[in-house]
Amino acid sequence: MLLTPRQSQIFQAIVEDYISFAEPVGSRTISKKFNMQISSATIRNEMADLEELGLIAQPHLSSGRIPTQKGLRFYIDCLVEIDRLSKEEEDLISNIKKEYEVKKQHIRNLMKDISKTLSNVLQCPSMVTIPRLLSESFKKIQFLLLDETNLVITIVSKTGLIEHFETKIDNFGTTQEKLNEIAKTLNTLPNGFTLQQVNSALETGGGIKGAKQILSSSGMDLNNADERIFLNGTENIFKNPEFQDSENVKLFIRIFNDKEKLLKIIDDNKTRTLKNDTLILIGNELIDLESLSLGLVASEYRASTETNGIIGIIGPSRMDYCRAISLIREMATKISDIFIH
Repeated sequence: MLLTPRQSQIFQAIVEDYISFAEPVGSRTISKKFNMQISSATIRNEMADLEELGLIAQPHLSSGRIPTQKGLRFYIDCLVEIDRLSKEEEDLISNIKKEYEVKKQHIRNLMKDISKTLSNVLQCPSMVTIPRLLSESFKKIQFLLLDETNLVITIVSKTGLIEHFETKIDNFGTTQEKLNEIAKTLNTLPNGFTLQQVNSALETGGGIKGAKQILSSSGMDLNNADERIFLNGTENIFKNPEFQDSENVKLFIRIFNDKEKLLKIIDDNKTRTLKNDTLILIGNELIDLESLSLGLVASEYRASTETNGIIGIIGPSRMDYCRAISLIREMATKISDIFIH
């Protein structure tokens, strides 16, 4: 779709004013706010053409215009320019890595901190997924047998990230000494080890039945949605006028807490063409969420050469995409640096 320079300018003004104030935008507003050297009548004529193209709509007969979903998609794909991060935002992102290097956090704690930071900065509900670890390579493991049915497992990735689990076991004669020997063998492997190797060692040398299921139920393989995704800042969505209706609030809470559904939406759309390495979905592109007119912005980060995770936000479809894309993309890059370097 091609717009004239004047149509593009007017359309962009409508979208950006609507993003800021959530109100229909009239020709007088455009003329005054955006200092266009043309009459209101000319602006109205151009708005009529934009409406015929399906990019904007008039919600009420006497109101201004708002962008349609088609219009928002065109704006995102063709007109959005990525904002330069402020010095404060750059420092905040840099501190993520610095704080991790000091704390040497567990993966979960790191992701919880990142999710909270993203939600606070963008004032939208955030989500961060942890990559599946089954194909990940680790450098150190430690077992602590608390009693006949409870085992603590601590495992460290090659990048220094720590996972710590307590899990129930079926103990068929294992001892702390046997577990120490298994850990010693795994820890001395020159190329590290995978969870599959841990499974095998526990079953064959540790006398623990169903070790693969044990690691899975403990969350170690992170196939469980509750273990794989962290959500934060649900309350931020209610600051928007679109969510003053109690039914919308109830529906959003129910959807946002359905982690399986959120993961499915992300996984089903990973092959979509990305803008600046960022996945952006709006309106009915978010299957089962169409009635809420939401937008999702997410970027992929690399945990290793074989595994990855997602960081992103969900907000009203009129969110500030310029800022969201730049911030989320940079945070994803920083997380990749933490894992890989």
